[in-house]
Amino acid sequence: MNLYVALKSVSALIALWFFVYYLWRDYRIDAFREHLFSIRDRMFMYAAEGNIRFDHPAYTSTRTRANLLIRHGHHLTLTRFTIVVLTHPTPDVRKILAEWARMTEDLPPDAQLKMLEFRLCISVASLQHMVYSSFFRYLIARPLTLFKDPFKVNELREHPTVANNVERLECDTVEQELPQEEAPALV
Repeated sequence: MNLYVALKSVSALIALWFFVYYLWRDYRIDAFREHLFSIRDRMFMYAAEGNIRFDHPAYTSTRTRANLLIRHGHHLTLTRFTIVVLTHPTPDVRKILAEWARMTEDLPPDAQLKMLEFRLCISVASLQHMVYSSFFRYLIARPLTLFKDPFKVNELREHPTVANNVERLECDTVEQELPQEEAPALV
């Protein structure tokens, strides 16, 4: 074998190893945060157009959740998600949906749906981040989205337990990071 080809192959493998083990995770965290910023910006513009008040509980809780995930999103991993789902009691979906309904009961139906969509977009972004944070999972999962998008918000509206499990992980992750007196309620 030619020495030049061997050196070129070894340096390419070292560069690939460096990319996968050092740069990929930081890139995915930055992409996740950028995605959350765009969701939060769309929600802000929706409120700025007068569709919902900035101090409305649905708006503030959704904004707070997005802000906490921007800050602590690097702690969201598929391993933690699996551990939380297996070790923590399953939340009562009816209670969560009733709390959300109570929070949004004074909004018009189109604003209720739009705020629910923002919440689901945040959950979908979190789920995507957990799956895509590994380069190898990304290589497996991303091509599947060419045939069917597994993260469709409309499908999650019909199956709220998936989004609720992701929300439960988000809450547990943030609560582990914050001292008890600072931990806000993530509804």
